[in-house]
Amino acid sequence: MQVVAGIDSSTQSCKVELRNLESGELIGTSSASHPATFPPKSEQDPQAWWSAFVDAFEKVCDESRVNKDEIVGIAVSAQCHGLVSLDAANHPVRPAKLWNDTESATQSSNLVKQYSIEYWINTIGSTLGPSFTITKLAWLKENEPENFAKAKFFCLPHDYLTLRLSGHLVTDRAGATCTGYYSIHNASWDFSVLKTLDPLRDWESSLPKIREPEAAAGVILREVAEDLGLNLDVIVGAGTGDQMASSLGLGVEVGDFVFAIGTSGVVFTITNNEVTDIEGLVNGIADASGCYLPIMVNLNGTKITDWAKSILGCSHEDLAEMALSIDIAENPLTLSAYFDGERTPNLPFATGTLGGITHQSTREHFARTSFDGVLMPLINNFNYLSELVGIEPKKIILTGGAARNKAYGQLLADMVGGEIYLLDVDESSARGACVQAAAVASKRRVSDVSKDWKPKVKKIYYPRVDRDYLEYFKRQTACATWRGLDRIEQRETI
Repeated sequence: MQVVAGIDSSTQSCKVELRNLESGELIGTSSASHPATFPPKSEQDPQAWWSAFVDAFEKVCDESRVNKDEIVGIAVSAQCHGLVSLDAANHPVRPAKLWNDTESATQSSNLVKQYSIEYWINTIGSTLGPSFTITKLAWLKENEPENFAKAKFFCLPHDYLTLRLSGHLVTDRAGATCTGYYSIHNASWDFSVLKTLDPLRDWESSLPKIREPEAAAGVILREVAEDLGLNLDVIVGAGTGDQMASSLGLGVEVGDFVFAIGTSGVVFTITNNEVTDIEGLVNGIADASGCYLPIMVNLNGTKITDWAKSILGCSHEDLAEMALSIDIAENPLTLSAYFDGERTPNLPFATGTLGGITHQSTREHFARTSFDGVLMPLINNFNYLSELVGIEPKKIILTGGAARNKAYGQLLADMVGGEIYLLDVDESSARGACVQAAAVASKRRVSDVSKDWKPKVKKIYYPRVDRDYLEYFKRQTACATWRGLDRIEQRETI
């Protein structure tokens, strides 16, 4: 038997899966935690990602009793957008700024003013926000010029881990579209803004080489192979972003729409052609198989219901039961869940708002509104995205941590008025990394492996009642558009 390993280095932890190269059957999985982050400043030491990977990898190999000589391929998926700054010896010069770090909101605003929203949409396929790597580069140059000067290379989180594995600084086209300096139209780095940022730097040698979906980064480094007990000919994939890997792991096809709700809340689909949104709400990025993955991202996901659980002093199961017991006609509460600011819409200094409180408000009402505060903005995004791409949804898939809580699935089905599919996948991004590893190890197309490994349907949620939610959504919009208690001291810096 030949085995592949898939790594998902997320904001919260590193997950490692081992799968059969041919069948995709899961052999084992394990994880190790990352240091907690607390936006608006959200940073992690890249060395901690590597340590977590090693711990999770050794644990899964021990627990599954796999013969390490059978491992032939490995690939990395990781959180998108972040900035890793490396010195000439490939050591981080400072902690990485993550996707949900909004300290670069000022630089983001300045870049939009300098070049216009239309420029960014027409060049990179997305409007610019503080999540994009280019804004973090500008922040680094303005706030830590000594570290900016010390850095010789700049890359994404998955690029860093692939570099540690293979010795090659590479990325894939999907990850590149999250930086803000990759032209999705020309399928190449765009150095124009970078040269304005620093006209003296050799930017071409500072960035990773871009690999196609089936191209490998190289073989595993000798010292890494020896440390991990692997053969010297293990192939390392080029890696990709977490949502792009999730799409591979779920076997997403044209007509499928995915709600991926974990730390963040994401809605995406797959298209054969590039998608441009002149309003700038949809990020027109590439996927990891050669197609496109128009996506809308919210910063606030299951951490909101984690918070509600903590406030009520109950379990996730109890929170779900309370939420499912309340009909919207009985729920006066409305929650704008912009706890960490927001990305769609671009409100980096927003805070959460709870409205409609009366003496009749109960724990059950609070539980229900905590779920709806996460779901309703995503449903608005889903409606917008499906209209923009002009594709009738054939299947709506729920994945991420929210898929493990029945209230998310049932309430989503109720409010979209359609079936919600849960697939037999626990960690879709780690599974997608296995898909990429299998493709490069067996010299097959990534899309073919993804299709061959397509997971089975685990559960379907059906709407409980046929109801008009228009007024309910209007109340939520009214709450979400109130800006009275945004982080004023930061907002005034723009």
